[in-house]
Amino acid sequence: MEKMQNSMMKRYKMFAGLGLIIVIIAFILSLSSADATSTFFSVDKVTREAAAAGTQIVAANVTRHVLPHWIPSFKFLGLGIMLGAITMSLGVIIQTLRSLGIDVMSLWPKELSPGAPEKPRSAKLFPMLMLMGWMLLIIGLIAAIATNGTVSAYWANSISGVLNPAEAGSIYLDRLAIIKGVKPWLGALRFAGMSLLFTAITVSLTVIIRTLQGQEKTLRNFIQARTS
Repeated sequence: MEKMQNSMMKRYKMFAGLGLIIVIIAFILSLSSADATSTFFSVDKVTREAAAAGTQIVAANVTRHVLPHWIPSFKFLGLGIMLGAITMSLGVIIQTLRSLGIDVMSLWPKELSPGAPEKPRSAKLFPMLMLMGWMLLIIGLIAAIATNGTVSAYWANSISGVLNPAEAGSIYLDRLAIIKGVKPWLGALRFAGMSLLFTAITVSLTVIIRTLQGQEKTLRNFIQARTS
């Protein structure tokens, strides 16, 4: 598992590029949502709400609801992958500092060498936090895509002719309940995933600071032992 993580850390540039591509795609798709919104509101309220299924106005209404339903989760996944790339690059720094420290101490006299320090638990924690953050973001995207069909099926109808007159127990209100019910969960998954990724970055920075402090202390002890 550790070897796999070390190999994965070295590919931080690839993950940074992948995250950027996802964000750019999300931006382009958002422009389509803006065009659909402009089309929908280009006519008066009575006309757009009375538009029948299959018309351009209804299609525009579907687009302006469908894309904002799943694009935020897609965009946050891209941002999360980019934050993960930052975490990976910090992991590479940690590995380099540890390897250099071991190489330097191997040149010291045996009686003065303190030996390689144990790998701190926090060094094993931040990759797990990063992966957990990614998992939450992926789950959120899957949930958004899975309920995307419900959003499309609901809004692909006349507002005044079908949706507004819908009675309790109808399939339209059931679909609306699903749409409104899943929305808070999607937001919670996005921010929980991002919180884990920011925590992973914080933990990795803490490991770097402690590693540098430990190396400084070891070097000072070596200098004192040599000069005494």
